[in-house]
Amino acid sequence: MRKCCVSWFRSIRPAIAALALFAVAGPPAAQAQDGNPWQVRQSGVRIFDYGIYAYSDLGFVEAPEDISGRRFAAADVRLLRRTQTILAQSGLAFGMRFRVRDPGLIGKTLTLVMRFPRMTDPRTGRSGDVLFDRFVAIGIVRRQLFRFDHLWEMAEGRWTMTLLDGRRVVAEVPFKVVVAFN
Repeated sequence: MRKCCVSWFRSIRPAIAALALFAVAGPPAAQAQDGNPWQVRQSGVRIFDYGIYAYSDLGFVEAPEDISGRRFAAADVRLLRRTQTILAQSGLAFGMRFRVRDPGLIGKTLTLVMRFPRMTDPRTGRSGDVLFDRFVAIGIVRRQLFRFDHLWEMAEGRWTMTLLDGRRVVAEVPFKVVVAFN
């Protein structure tokens, strides 16, 4: 009886070792997905492009919920360079263009969330690290852009533009903003 148990144990020893390794390391797919914090995500949304954009400046519109109290308006937006690394410069606009393609999302109110390192408008004293914008998805190409209009807006670090259906992330583009002053 003992000889049988010993041979059985020897036969499954490689499987036990593999299982122990799997338990310590975790599943390879999960590591690959979670291992890249700069991954662009999309589900039910097609991200056409992201990075630095050229645009025609239409001035400002009031946005009382924003830190500065206003947002820039743009037309004729076109991609200059696809990148997730942004060298902050006055007047530079970056972001993403996307279209909601999932029929289950059409007609729903979605939320665009932009997260960034905390910044403070020295003129008003208002601070923040997140902006929200809600819209009804109708299947057209939309954009989420941010333009550096003031030095205090050039907050170095991770910026993330996320599109939410409730709490579910349907699209996300992370950016690394770099500030290089001479």
